[in-house]
Amino acid sequence: MAPSIYKFALLGLLAGQAVGHTWLEQLVAIDDRGNYVGDYGYPRGYHARTEPKFDGPLNQHLLPLASSGRIAIDETDLLCHPSQRERQQISNEYPRLQVAPGSYVAMKYTENGHVTLHTIGHPFPPDPKAGGTVFVYGTLEPKGDEKIMDVLKWTADGSGGDKRGKLLAIQNYDDGRCYQLNGSPVAAERSKTQANPLPGQPGSTSEQWCETDVQMPDDLESGQTYTLYWVWDWRAIPGLDPGRPNGKEEYYITCSDVDVVNEPPRGKANNALVQQDPQTAAVKNYKSRTAEVSAPTIPDAAPTNGQKSQPAASSTPAGSSTPVASSTPVGSSTFAPSSTSGFQTSVTSAAVSQPPPTAAPAQPDGRPDGRPDNRPDGGFERRPDGFNGRETVVETVYITVTGPSNGSFVRPTAPVGAKFRY
Repeated sequence: MAPSIYKFALLGLLAGQAVGHTWLEQLVAIDDRGNYVGDYGYPRGYHARTEPKFDGPLNQHLLPLASSGRIAIDETDLLCHPSQRERQQISNEYPRLQVAPGSYVAMKYTENGHVTLHTIGHPFPPDPKAGGTVFVYGTLEPKGDEKIMDVLKWTADGSGGDKRGKLLAIQNYDDGRCYQLNGSPVAAERSKTQANPLPGQPGSTSEQWCETDVQMPDDLESGQTYTLYWVWDWRAIPGLDPGRPNGKEEYYITCSDVDVVNEPPRGKANNALVQQDPQTAAVKNYKSRTAEVSAPTIPDAAPTNGQKSQPAASSTPAGSSTPVASSTPVGSSTFAPSSTSGFQTSVTSAAVSQPPPTAAPAQPDGRPDGRPDNRPDGGFERRPDGFNGRETVVETVYITVTGPSNGSFVRPTAPVGAKFRY
């Protein structure tokens, strides 16, 4: 067999309002020095991205449901994904996190463009600043039919709503250091100032995951199981989008449990993911994180039938990193091969910006084709003015491999070690 060179284009990186939505990937304890410590923990019903049958809806839960046709949540909306309504882990590979009373936990997720591609390709101002707001609630008394409207009424002192739980944290989605490797100005800057090299590969680059940092209550007792609700509010603000003048509420929720132990976890993790982020420490301000808003939006007590969308306060945070609007990513990217890869790559690239699609009739939920947000293609928002909330950036990658000379196509798959977006 003679060696052949196959040239092909791949990695259509999608930019815009809804690059892909988010769920918790992992939880990890933080020690007093800010380092991650102990085994990783995982949400209820967690599925890793490298599983053969993985797709986004296995982990993603959006409210209101796209099938409802509503633009706002109501009292019928169940808080947790169907696979996360009971306290159960689907595999010993993805156990619960162990935590000590009063300790801090990092709840980790990928930013999926909501930080680095936030302003690229928008014909009007983008939606929430800093990627929106994350609220974390905790309870010792979870319900299988937990309602989001009930949980949003919980307060930090435990006196709100039905008093079964507490509001533990309010933080910006953007933790100030996370990024994808997508060629955007923000990603290029953060990959220099917030480098995240692979272990044993100095100078390599790797995606930096985001995190929400939350302190466990001091009054927890060893042997208890504590439930955490991670609620990301990423709404369309009324008046910003001419296609959605009343705005649109979008809550993405992940439900998890942690086991309370007397002593804080120690040592290194034994159950990392195949595509594990190489971070080893929390963000520097993990004990003092803040947000653009000071409280969640409390829905009306009576059902709204989705006709109203509640505005949230928004302003530019002091010291925040705001991406520079651009239709073309700058610079080229060199991808370091994973130690599990099995082939070496030599990469050059050129980016080309594609125009948005033509207009199409709008549906009640703001999508011309009426497809739900939680479909496997990532849930791209389509707007009545024809802009589908994304810009296509095609990155041409030349890869030299050894193989048959019959012109067959070589397709990399997720398990080879590179980070793929779904």
